[in-house]
Amino acid sequence: MIRFSERVRAPVAPKSPFRHGAAAAPAPSHSEPNPRRPRASRVLGLCAFCFARANPLPRIRRTVRGSKPTEEVKVDKGLWMACLAAIPGSFQYGFGLSVINVPQAAVCRSLGLAQTSLTWSSLVAVLSPSGLLGAWLAPSAVRRLGLVTALCGTSIFFLISGALFPFAAQAAAQSQLSLATALFASGRVMAGLGAGAATVFVPLYLGRIAPLQLRGAIGNLHQVAIVLGLLVAQLAGAALPWPRTLALAALFGALQLLLMPWLREVPEETTDSAPIGGFGALGSSELRRPMAMAVALMALQQYCGINGVWYYSTSFFTEAGLPNPLAGTLVSSAIFMVATLVAVPLIEKAGRRSLLLRGQTSAAIALSILTASLCAKAAGGLGFTDGLLNGATLMSVIAFVVSFAISLGPIPWQIANEIFPLRCRAEAQCVIASLCEIFSASVALGFPVLQRILGARLAFLPSVVVLLLGYLYVRKNLPETKNREVKDILSDFNRRR
Repeated sequence: MIRFSERVRAPVAPKSPFRHGAAAAPAPSHSEPNPRRPRASRVLGLCAFCFARANPLPRIRRTVRGSKPTEEVKVDKGLWMACLAAIPGSFQYGFGLSVINVPQAAVCRSLGLAQTSLTWSSLVAVLSPSGLLGAWLAPSAVRRLGLVTALCGTSIFFLISGALFPFAAQAAAQSQLSLATALFASGRVMAGLGAGAATVFVPLYLGRIAPLQLRGAIGNLHQVAIVLGLLVAQLAGAALPWPRTLALAALFGALQLLLMPWLREVPEETTDSAPIGGFGALGSSELRRPMAMAVALMALQQYCGINGVWYYSTSFFTEAGLPNPLAGTLVSSAIFMVATLVAVPLIEKAGRRSLLLRGQTSAAIALSILTASLCAKAAGGLGFTDGLLNGATLMSVIAFVVSFAISLGPIPWQIANEIFPLRCRAEAQCVIASLCEIFSASVALGFPVLQRILGARLAFLPSVVVLLLGYLYVRKNLPETKNREVKDILSDFNRRR
């Protein structure tokens, strides 16, 4: 943890990522007999060994090639308060994604809808097109209003959204179901507009105020806030009636307004001398390869299997035979939150490229073990106990979630904020955020089709293929971006042609 008044200096010799270093384990004694372990222990040990070999945590001790030595930087309280004031929009994005997952049965009863009806599916899915619209309007808002004013303006959408849901519940209680449905849909649209714009404003703002030496850690706060929103939405949905749960968006919007005075003004966009800016610059020969990399990373993030885990986690754990699938989902979300927090300092200690490659490897191994355990359970156990297979299923899901949280979750957003010059960074973030919505919606529609074609036990095999192809593409084309200026990164991209 970095204290507010400390000065951050990179050590000459990289230190262990563990506090005070990791103590060496004592050598095993050979004086006692070593009985053969039972099959369950051998299988779980093999799974742990495979994951540990790919896990980036113990392998970040060497320096990152291509990065500059870290210079002394003053970390003050105002910087962290500005970050705290900026990330409520990211929190609202994660909150809106999962806020109706847990209470959906109660909402459908109130609105008189079936959970399989087209109307309900539209109410759930309307967040994506409205978020897409909000993302496309974001660059224009930055040009006309300024980044700080535009960022604060997203809170208005969340205030309106949170206020509409209690009115929808009141109309439903009075049997005005059409009005209740319309109010509910309007609330989802307003939440989507604000969240879509926030996915552009927040990474852009964090990248503008972050010192070069803390750019990765501060940029990762966007992903931390999204994951926190996911977790809070699930906990609130399990503890509160649905009108109060959805109305929390207004409370968090008001909190964002209260934090406005701590937002720092960002420098004007006068540092770039190139005459072409905006969307036109993204098609230039200099930025074509960085744009392809940013799009590929966002596709990799969405198609790696994480959305399948979140969208269908309850039914997935039910088929795995776990007695309380909702508890399994909440545990996975809590672990996701902890791992995302761990990634904040880790992304500065390790290089973006190295962490991304090792995270993809870990995720591919975890999904392979998950598929194998589900197939073994479907085949009657193949000599393994149900408890062992259920444990392997849960542990592989957790390993996958951790791998995603420290690599594919934050790094695509961070890379997109580091490889584009200032004159077109807002437009690049707009394209990336829009593609995130499109890819996410395609997963929501396509994953059930994969389940029907391949069966739930093999539905994650395409994700393993995506991870392996993504590993090869990233290894060949992505330069290291840690502690490097944009012009140096672009030169490295051009040398890789």
